[in-house]
Amino acid sequence: MPEIEIRNLKKIYKTVDGDVAALDDINLKIKEGDYNTILGPSGCGKTTLLRCIAGLIDPSAGEILFDRKNVEGLTVQDRHVGFVFQHFAIFPHLDVWHNVAYGPTIQGWKPEEIKESAENNLKRVGLDDRPHAMPDELSGGMEQRLGLARALSTNSKLLLLDEPLSALDAKIGEYLRYELQRIVKKHGITAIHVTHNQAEAMTISDNIILMKQGKIVQAGTPEELYEKPNSVFAANFIGKCNFFSGKKIGDHKMKCGDKIITVGSKLESPEVAIGVRPEKFHMETRSDINFFSGKLESINFMGHFYEYQIRSGEDLIWTYKQFKEHHIKEKFKVGDPVSFWFSPEDCFIWPKPKNMKKELSL
Repeated sequence: MPEIEIRNLKKIYKTVDGDVAALDDINLKIKEGDYNTILGPSGCGKTTLLRCIAGLIDPSAGEILFDRKNVEGLTVQDRHVGFVFQHFAIFPHLDVWHNVAYGPTIQGWKPEEIKESAENNLKRVGLDDRPHAMPDELSGGMEQRLGLARALSTNSKLLLLDEPLSALDAKIGEYLRYELQRIVKKHGITAIHVTHNQAEAMTISDNIILMKQGKIVQAGTPEELYEKPNSVFAANFIGKCNFFSGKKIGDHKMKCGDKIITVGSKLESPEVAIGVRPEKFHMETRSDINFFSGKLESINFMGHFYEYQIRSGEDLIWTYKQFKEHHIKEKFKVGDPVSFWFSPEDCFIWPKPKNMKKELSL
């Protein structure tokens, strides 16, 4: 299991319109045995970063180190990397057993070693009862597990997964999130998993690496990124968040349109943006600060809670209400006037971005 260190990594593509930086000065450390997710919108550079780590793409500058050794020039095989592709990359003419045995076979392993590897890895992913099945006889979930067994078959120290669940339906994908995590953790593998799905990243990761336009915006545990986002972009990409922007009018006060908002921490910037998670709003009780009114525009049933959309002046506010609360009171319906408030301690604070709308467009 290698520890990965990336230093000042860049990848520049030359186009007719000039140079494009797919990766722009990436610095990152990945701990041995962690399940890491590279998260971000399409085109942010996450797959390019994964392929540089694998050795499928040569970076333009910088270093990639496995256990403090520079791997520049080494092939995927020499890096001992297992790669799981978005569309499985399974040989359709080979049965399950021979798909898994393929890697060790072309690397010249002894027959008994190939047999042991294939059997062990099919058992790892729960396909040991289907060794003679052809790929077209497998479900999508089984195909993905076969792709994982193939990636593990050469005793890879590092498992790289490029959007491995995006081609699956939601139910199978949700099940395989936990299967992937279980297999990786059980066998002590270091994993790097690329996705644009924040729910997938939140449930599967020890560490999330959030990217935007070729740069790392923030890295940390799922809890850290949700509870302490370092930017408007991070708060917007990880979960739902309500945003207000305006001018500082006191150490703890800002003016946002016709609203005066009080915050818990001292304001340092003259132009301020704040974020409030939907679950931090309180309804139907009063407060002397941050108390607003509006009209209920929509009610969305989400299973164990209801999601409300409230129009308050020019702002559209998202808030949640627990299932039992909604039904016990039985008085919320679309078009109702409602009031809501949030605590000064329950908001994130940042300097206002130059282009707020651009930061919120994903």
